[in-house]
Amino acid sequence: MKTFKILGLLLSYPTEELQSNMEDLKAVLQREGLLASKLEKTIVKFMDQLATKNLLKAQEDYVALFDRGRGNSLYLFEHIHGESRDRGQAMVDLIDHYQKKGLAVSTKELPDYIPLFLEYLSMCEPKEAQELLGEVVHIVATLAAKLNKKASRYSSVFLALEKLSHAKIDVQFVQRALMEDESRDDSLEALDKEWEETPAFDGLGDKACAVCPSATKFDFGSKPTELSKVN
Repeated sequence: MKTFKILGLLLSYPTEELQSNMEDLKAVLQREGLLASKLEKTIVKFMDQLATKNLLKAQEDYVALFDRGRGNSLYLFEHIHGESRDRGQAMVDLIDHYQKKGLAVSTKELPDYIPLFLEYLSMCEPKEAQELLGEVVHIVATLAAKLNKKASRYSSVFLALEKLSHAKIDVQFVQRALMEDESRDDSLEALDKEWEETPAFDGLGDKACAVCPSATKFDFGSKPTELSKVN
């Protein structure tokens, strides 16, 4: 199930190494053939564009899309627990699952980083990976919808994950999340003010995740520091 890891790499911060290895990643993706033909072509097109895009521009766009604001956060538990204390325990539990698979977690990042979660799924049996992905499909589908609304090509990666889960999507939940996102102020000024006024991990879970259902097994998603081989 290397497709999961490849999709995770596509959601990682763009690097020269990622760009230079894109042809190999495409070959593995196509060889596994887990995606429907039309969707696979869309992903391959995105990979080609990312591989040839000016690296600094790719990095700037990535930061603007995923790191400036919480609406498109690539950290699973932020969509579920916000900054509540529950997030800390969920992190510990997730690290334990990673370690059981022999997956090392860098101290530089948080374990609920989606690319790391996808690398973990790539180490699971297909049925287990599908079930675990299904537990966070509400987050995946919401991110796909948000990014599609922004006309971002990254939306295709989340759509691929949504399809791989084979889970039923709660359309009403996604619509509510989109409406909430429209009212969110993710300007730099608003974010600075929020950090100044809010103690970290101090009971924000209910407010931050008013429309976010709890997942089951993990109660739920560190950036890999190197691009390890997938072929």
